Amino acid sequence: MNTYKNFKDDALTADWLRDNGIAVNSFGTTHVKLLQAQQTAHNLLTQNQNLLTSNQIKTLKAFQNKMSNKKSRSKLKPEHAYPILNINTKINRQLFKLNKKI
Repeated sequence: MNTYKNFKDDALTADWLRDNGIAVNSFGTTHVKLLQAQQTAHNLLTQNQNLLTSNQIKTLKAFQNKMSNKKSRSKLKPEHAYPILNINTKINRQLFKLNKKI
């Protein structure tokens, strides 16, 4: 019974990670800031793309491409996540202003 529950929980976890734009096989070896930035980039590109500039979209897609390749992902340092997280902060400010007007 426990093995079935663990198997089911692992499958649900893998689905959640995939839905949030995180590769399951790289989850255990990647720094937390990079995973957070990867999830943020995925969310921005799927939910708030209308608020992004073309340069921001290029930055987010380039980061996603680096994170999708194992060799380039291993060369990334946690500091590479900061531009992505800064874009997220800027978009959150814009969303707050839009919601405040409504």
